[in-house]
Amino acid sequence: MGKKKPTRIITPRIVQPGEGGGRPWLWLLFLLGLAVWTWQVFEFGRQRAGFDVGHWGEREQSMQQRIGELEEERDELRAAAARFERAGQIDRAAAEGVQAEIKALQDERAELKREVALLESLVSGSKDTLTLSDFGLRKSDELNFQFEVTLSKRTESEDTVSGQVTVELSGDLAGERQILDMNQLSDGSRSSIGIRFKSFQKLKADLQLPEGFEPDSLKVLVSPDDQKFKSFEQVYDWKVEGA
Repeated sequence: MGKKKPTRIITPRIVQPGEGGGRPWLWLLFLLGLAVWTWQVFEFGRQRAGFDVGHWGEREQSMQQRIGELEEERDELRAAAARFERAGQIDRAAAEGVQAEIKALQDERAELKREVALLESLVSGSKDTLTLSDFGLRKSDELNFQFEVTLSKRTESEDTVSGQVTVELSGDLAGERQILDMNQLSDGSRSSIGIRFKSFQKLKADLQLPEGFEPDSLKVLVSPDDQKFKSFEQVYDWKVEGA
């Protein structure tokens, strides 16, 4: 029989705690270095971006103070606006009162003119007279208007009245006093209004004003053909209905 080879027994090595040299310290140093490097990168980025906690706090405080100042200014402006609004309401009420007084005076003036015309006809002693009444003035657009008036006779005669009625408009144009006749107010289409009636006739005409013309009165001139009736004229204030 041959010789047997001796068997080698290998005993497992037991690692005791604390062995392994300085490897844990290397990891600790590595992590510490990484933390320091990370902090430096953060500080560098913050400085490059201009971010500073203390400066930001001061800026926020300054902004809050400015907001407070703007809110105070806003409240003061609101109070001032309310005062101006109340003053404006008072002024508007006063202006409306003045306009109402002016309208009343204009109506009174027109009524007095009609009464004067009637008294003049009575004083003249003539029974055969012509009168104007029911004057009206309406606006068609910015420069076009329509006026109407009723011409009637005070007489017992049944004769027909015929003749012509013309209109003149007085006012200011470019700072100068102007008097426009029917030919100018109708763009040359007519120079008068023909009349022919037994008791009364409503007279109407369209008036076209020049641009910039500011009228203040309108004169109606009545010229009958029959000498029994006298020619006369009557002036009306330029007062547009609904204006």
